[in-house]
Amino acid sequence: MILYFTATGNSRWIAELLAEAMHDTAVSIVDCLKQGSIPAGLSTADRLGIVFPVHSWYAPRVLIDFLSQLRLPDCCYRYAVCTCGDDMGKGMNRLAEHFPLDAAWSVAMPNTYVPMFDLDDEALCRKKIENARHAIASIAADVIARKKVWNVHEGGAAWLKTYVVNPLFVRFTIGTKGFHVDEGCVSCGICRKSCPVGNIRMVDGRPVWGKQWHSLHGVPACLSPGGDTVWKNDTEEGAVPVDRLLIGYRDINLSFNRAFSTSSRRLRAIGILCVPMMSIFPSMACTLLVCTM
Repeated sequence: MILYFTATGNSRWIAELLAEAMHDTAVSIVDCLKQGSIPAGLSTADRLGIVFPVHSWYAPRVLIDFLSQLRLPDCCYRYAVCTCGDDMGKGMNRLAEHFPLDAAWSVAMPNTYVPMFDLDDEALCRKKIENARHAIASIAADVIARKKVWNVHEGGAAWLKTYVVNPLFVRFTIGTKGFHVDEGCVSCGICRKSCPVGNIRMVDGRPVWGKQWHSLHGVPACLSPGGDTVWKNDTEEGAVPVDRLLIGYRDINLSFNRAFSTSSRRLRAIGILCVPMMSIFPSMACTLLVCTM
């Protein structure tokens, strides 16, 4: 069985291709959470895969909470695949401290974190997807052979990103302030159905955000925080497949650039993450400042 957590569709795409390659079953963790259930058969499973997106160089909190409820036999081969725009930091190692793993991989996918970074252009998106297809074939072969592999791209300042920046990110940057829609909203309700934590409700045909928010990576495809509504009807119910994500990338990027320039988003990110650190970890804050410039 492969359990996957997804919001924009990247991790779902990876999980489904892995399941197809290994004649396995991909199960949505979001669906399990909504149903309040744990997939049957895990107590006797001999292999379990976890696929998830990286949120600020660590796994999403909602995923960690879910994994803590699982009870697996000692003989079960556990592996994880994370999707990320670039690197994972020490996030996979940190996850393994709570959920032991026999093997792990990271797969670069089109970047979807719009508040602080530019999105990939279409050419880079397609290159990442093609590389991911090859990576999936290799991962599937290793998993079938039950190999102990650790192929995770950590990037620079890996420990700092996961153990210092991530807690600050969770504490100071996660929230729904500034989210809104304009006249482009067609009241389709797909955002409410797609939200992985059930944080959106419809009021008079328009989405309203609640307080349960785990990361801006979970922004449904037709919404842009601080910018305009994009894509309109060009979305599908549920997580958006990667090939359709490509359609709206340029629109999302342009929309967000109207609200935050590249430099202002970078300075905002540096300020948010460094200012609280100055009074606690001055040297680490300076290191982070240098790494992000």
